[in-house]
Amino acid sequence: MPDRYGPRGVMALHVPLQNANMQPEYEMMRPDGINNQVYRIDLGQADKVSEATAAVIPGALGCWPDIVVVGNSLEMRDWSKARQDTHREILQTAIGDVPMVLGGDATVGALKALNAKRVSILSPMHQRYSDSAKSFYEEMGFEVVSDHCLGVPLPEEIIKVTDEAIFAAFEEMDRPDIDVLLHVGGALSVVPLIEQLEEKHGKPVVTVNAASYWTALRKLGVDDKIKGFGRLLQMP
Repeated sequence: MPDRYGPRGVMALHVPLQNANMQPEYEMMRPDGINNQVYRIDLGQADKVSEATAAVIPGALGCWPDIVVVGNSLEMRDWSKARQDTHREILQTAIGDVPMVLGGDATVGALKALNAKRVSILSPMHQRYSDSAKSFYEEMGFEVVSDHCLGVPLPEEIIKVTDEAIFAAFEEMDRPDIDVLLHVGGALSVVPLIEQLEEKHGKPVVTVNAASYWTALRKLGVDDKIKGFGRLLQMP
């Protein structure tokens, strides 16, 4: 329900406990009239992600949100379209009639909006997470030409990855035959670098946090062009 600080809409943004960058990144992209409310979820048990997220939702509904955003990239967890469908159903049941955005749905939607066919994927952790993401996006209909992982050993260490390392990773993953450069794993801080990366590589960059926030804004009917964060945030 729109309120004093969010006359255009209130977002309940769900962020994993260790993802220290997601809250400030969402705030960077926030247009006037949107109220960002952040709730933390514990994703420590890989096979209990849906349950852990659903457990937080009743508290998040206390701010009367106009939309709920769960922006973590579950496609790095041996995911599939079927698991995504089940996860979405569980959370929407917990949320009720309030609209919802899932990170995996948002990145797929962003790729489609940009007419992507051939993509390259960057993920922050081990190769097995990268392999899972590659499998998910191929199942969703995209050709994954290459994938690259940073090999960060622990989730809480992702926040320490430098801008220089991120720029180097994108340099390594780019190829002339790629339509879009895709980043999954919301704990890696890419949002402030999107515009520089697009200028350098001459193609769109989709990062899960930007895709989730863009999707939420458009679902709320907020069509502002958010400058400074690449092509996607300026698309209707």
